Amino acid sequence: MSLFSLFYNGRSHESERQANPQGIHLFFAVIKWHWGRLIGLNVMFILSCVPIVTIPCAMTAMSAVLGRMVQRRICYPFHDYWREFTREWKRSTACGAVMFGVLAAALFGMLFYPRSGMPGGYALAGLCLVAALFDVMVMMIVFPLVAFTDLPVPAVLRNAVLLTQMRLGRMAAALAALAGLTAVTYLGMPFTVLVPPLFGCSLAGLIGVFAAWDGMKRHVIVDMADHVTAGRDVASAAVADGGEDAR
Repeated sequence: MSLFSLFYNGRSHESERQANPQGIHLFFAVIKWHWGRLIGLNVMFILSCVPIVTIPCAMTAMSAVLGRMVQRRICYPFHDYWREFTREWKRSTACGAVMFGVLAAALFGMLFYPRSGMPGGYALAGLCLVAALFDVMVMMIVFPLVAFTDLPVPAVLRNAVLLTQMRLGRMAAALAALAGLTAVTYLGMPFTVLVPPLFGCSLAGLIGVFAAWDGMKRHVIVDMADHVTAGRDVASAAVADGGEDAR
């Protein structure tokens, strides 16, 4: 089997796919079915992040491809990735500026307050740590929302925060999984040196998309037709109901 066919077609596991795995079994099934695509997606993601300012666009594009894998829909990684990268660059950049701005401010506070000599400096640093962790959980939902809805930026951010609050346990578990993946990769050096360039980013992205998708489908995208673009059309009408449920 050529690298091209492995990347585009994956491997054939039709009998296994008919078993219709759910929950955590689906997560590992996606890795088994699409490991070649995950490697190719990881390489594309790293290359497209080189200019730094394109990181939000790359996160949206990767979320689009991974979302199709989780939905078990037809997926053409190279085509789908670059289409989403170029089509959603405005909303991706705007959302990324907000999310990474909040994260940078929280990390700065964690470093500043303990050294400031202010009363309660360590407590303020702890609040900044909580804010940083919450921001990362919200970020796991923001970019899939950009990829799979046509919501304006304020609505994307608002719904991502609401969904994080509603699905806090699930998002916290995803955050713990990301921390575990990072720790294993770091502690396993030099044996794990190939993990980041081969599938570290795509695996981390899959964790986030997998954690976010159920809440998105239930509270934001209430009707999915045969194609994702049709689901984007109903998202704006559905967000009001999702927001009311969240409240």
